[in-house]
Formats: sequence, C-alpha cells, structure tokens
Amino acid sequence: MYNGVKAMIDKEKELMPKEVDIEAGSHLITTDDLKGFPIFPPGTKSLLSKHLTKEVWDSLKNTVDKHGFTFKQAILSGC
Repeated sequence: MYNGVKAMIDKEKELMPKEVDIEAGSHLITTDDLKGFPIFPPGTKSLLSKHLTKEVWDSLKNTVDKHGFTFKQAILSGC
C-alpha cells in the first residue's frame, strides 16, 4: 500500500507547474506576482538587473529575515 501512495505522490510532484521566468515590469504589483526569475528588457540599466543572477535568485528567493521581510519584497520595486 505504501509504495502505491508514494508513487502517486511522486507522479503528482512531476505534474506540478515548474517555476518559470517572468518578464519584469509594471504588471508586477505584489510579491505573489514574482513566481519566477525576473527577466529584464534589453537596455535596462537598474542595478538589480545587473546584479540579480539566476544563482542569486535560486539561493535567496525564499529567504525571510528575522523581522519577516522577504527577499522578494526587497527586490519588487526593482522588478
């Protein structure tokens, strides 16, 4: 029985939507809108667009400080 349940859970994980890159812009209103790595339009000169790499995003996207402030809240205005 356990193996059948585990197989179902594994299959469900495979079917879950993967995080996709999202275009940065004014349509990003809340941190819930940041569902993936923000891609900046060509010619963007913001410091965030220069320094936010996929590696930095992957390591910090779920980070919360001791006051409850999230990484996504910190970068939202730059996106």
